Amino acid sequence: MNRNDPMLLWSEVAARLPDEAMPPVTTGPRVAIGPRRRRGFDPADVDGRAQVELLRDDGGLLRWLYTPPHAARTGARRSYRSVHLRPDQSVAAFRFEDFGRNDVTTKLVELDQWLSGDKGMLRWRNKRFAPDPQPLVKGRTLLLIHGTFSSSQMWEKELPATEQGHELLERWASVGYEAVLAFNHHTLSVGAWSNAIDLHRALREVDGPIDVICHSRGGLVLSWLLRLAPARVERVVFVGSPLVGTSLAAPDKLRGALDLLANYADAAAALGEAAGSFMPIALGAAGLAKVLGKTLRLGSGLPIVDAAVALVPGLATQQAVSNNLELRQLFAEDWLVRPQMSGIGVAFVPKESTEPLWKVWKRFSNIGAQIKHGAADLVFPGANDLVVDVEHMAQLGERGVIDFCRLPDSPVTHHTNYFRDAAVLAELERRLG
Repeated sequence: MNRNDPMLLWSEVAARLPDEAMPPVTTGPRVAIGPRRRRGFDPADVDGRAQVELLRDDGGLLRWLYTPPHAARTGARRSYRSVHLRPDQSVAAFRFEDFGRNDVTTKLVELDQWLSGDKGMLRWRNKRFAPDPQPLVKGRTLLLIHGTFSSSQMWEKELPATEQGHELLERWASVGYEAVLAFNHHTLSVGAWSNAIDLHRALREVDGPIDVICHSRGGLVLSWLLRLAPARVERVVFVGSPLVGTSLAAPDKLRGALDLLANYADAAAALGEAAGSFMPIALGAAGLAKVLGKTLRLGSGLPIVDAAVALVPGLATQQAVSNNLELRQLFAEDWLVRPQMSGIGVAFVPKESTEPLWKVWKRFSNIGAQIKHGAADLVFPGANDLVVDVEHMAQLGERGVIDFCRLPDSPVTHHTNYFRDAAVLAELERRLG
């Protein structure tokens, strides 16, 4: 991908998103040759599939729009669209066979499989992670757990991305640990507690102390393991982990969250950041917009209900709301294992001169700027790394806090590029050796 060209990002997303190679479906009557020859005729209008479109609004930000099947042909598409969306500012469009709410779980499982690949344990060998479903380890082990929309390939790309990170990973693999493992898990179709059960099974033959680095939602997976199973975990470092949830997954924020994620990836691409960092966000947001487009009424001004989030167990796990029953259960009792726990996080505060990300931060995170917008786009009420509230990274429910290192506010480091930050890597080395 060339630098500074977001359109190439969305072209790649469209090419990689499942079902995009499917030939058009025409469920209505055959269109006569006359109308097809008329000026302005668009074959997509009689495609017969639903569509999720990404458009720029009058402020230059991206918005998702769901269009039902045949709506474009009947004229309903124009009335369905928010008046603030401009049809001439379409960035990408994804067509697909529509489905009902009863099909959401099936679609989430398919999306998880596509985003993360096969579930299970992998082991660092020959400078890559290879499947090792039941690793046999007799010494100290380092375990890496990824977050939402991601996979264990993230560690292959992000840790060695800088010379400092490359040397740290090589040192861990050669002298620091008997084995470096990475747990691959699905992040949308199942809750974090279910991932923890799979993780416990995969660690049965690991006979030695375990250190863990968790990124994002991976911290909840590890937390549930500590809550439920007598794992031999001694040290844990949570990096940008929503230990008590994230505002991004709150029911009333989900539509804004999908817009935020699209703009986040778009701005990172415009700034020429490494595609490996933000591409999973773009792919995940597009995939989830397709799955939830109808349920969330993307692009309309109609209200939604809390049940829309409950349809996605992996997001429900992370809701930063007082009635998140999973998080209540997580902290209801002492965990079976209480290792040495620490965390790393940062508040992302871009400079006004960094225009793409400044605009995203201002509209989705800045309370002052939202007063004149009626808080319509506000996702985060306070400091955040563009995905997780900083204050939620350090709390263990009402049972206290972890040893948390809040790095200085940064105009560069955000949720998807933590492991390219020299300060983060230095903290990991200090805490794990």
